[in-house]
Amino acid sequence: MTAIPSAYHDLLVLPIVAALATTMSDGTPQVTPVWFSYADGLFYVNAAVGRIKDKNIRARPYVALLIVDPTNAYRYLSIRGPVIDVSDADTGRTHINELSNRYFGRPVYRSDDPNEVRARYTIRPVHVSAMG
Repeated sequence: MTAIPSAYHDLLVLPIVAALATTMSDGTPQVTPVWFSYADGLFYVNAAVGRIKDKNIRARPYVALLIVDPTNAYRYLSIRGPVIDVSDADTGRTHINELSNRYFGRPVYRSDDPNEVRARYTIRPVHVSAMG
């Protein structure tokens, strides 16, 4: 696991919307804005089961995450690594509620689909680039 430089830890604490890159079945990239959390050297993102990023991660579990400083677009963290765990629905729901609270101060995530099943993906950073 590659450590995040301490000068960039503020980007891990702020509720920044990151860009998550996955790979489509034809090898092309797919990028989506995502909420994320960070703990114990691992990154966590969340998605509804069955969406494109969920399917891509399950089929090709190596991703990239870009976290850009909202006050300086030339200061960022770029992380690449494998998804080492895909959670069960209960953990996914708990995590999306935590993210909802982190990003909007709402302890319960509201979805348009009451039957939506969520998954949490654990990313182990193998390659880290810090700029700015």
